[in-house]
Amino acid sequence: MKSNLANTDDKQRSYGRPRLLTHDEILDSAVALGLEGLSMKRLATSLNVGTATLYQYFDSRKTLMRAAAVHALSDVELPKDIDQHWTTYASEFAGSLIDILAENPSYIHSNQHSDYGFEVQFKLVEQFLSVMNKRGFAPEDGMRVFNIVGTAAFAGATETVRQREFEVDGEKMADVAQRQFNRLSSGEFPMMSQAISAFTATPQDKIKALLTAAFATIARERGDNPDDIKLKL
Repeated sequence: MKSNLANTDDKQRSYGRPRLLTHDEILDSAVALGLEGLSMKRLATSLNVGTATLYQYFDSRKTLMRAAAVHALSDVELPKDIDQHWTTYASEFAGSLIDILAENPSYIHSNQHSDYGFEVQFKLVEQFLSVMNKRGFAPEDGMRVFNIVGTAAFAGATETVRQREFEVDGEKMADVAQRQFNRLSSGEFPMMSQAISAFTATPQDKIKALLTAAFATIARERGDNPDDIKLKL
């Protein structure tokens, strides 16, 4: 009898008038849950609706995932074009990407091409190339800079997430690493003893070093003065 009552309740929920949702409400919930491995069933449960209700708004999981990624992009505070040096804008752009990726690690680990499509990347790239073009970069040259920025951003976000995982009782990753290293025999790690400060550098410092080296090469190729490089992360 109990089983029949449960089935009756399920049918009533299934065939009753579906809860009215907005697209933004669905997408906000999807982003909040994390897009990596997100299922329609899990999302429906979080919204207190049946799975069929979601399919009234999005015809497939892939469509929903792509829309959610684009929706999340609208919250990314990309740098404004205020005629800053191209290295400053590019580094600010990298910083924005690092922030959004570090706050949403599922973006780092997910298969973006199959889940979200290329639309998110196209939107980011188009804005970046337009700004760089104003600074004398042909689209292909601007794309070269974007590839550097994008790769550095993923590396910086991954390092940021990794360092956060090492934080214990308010200690930074550098403190934890130094304490554990101090327990070891310095004679066993003579090279690391001299490089431990570089090993425990912040993600920002590591990315600044990468971008400075890469941008200096591009600056020399363009005839720019490498001393004009000004990074802002």
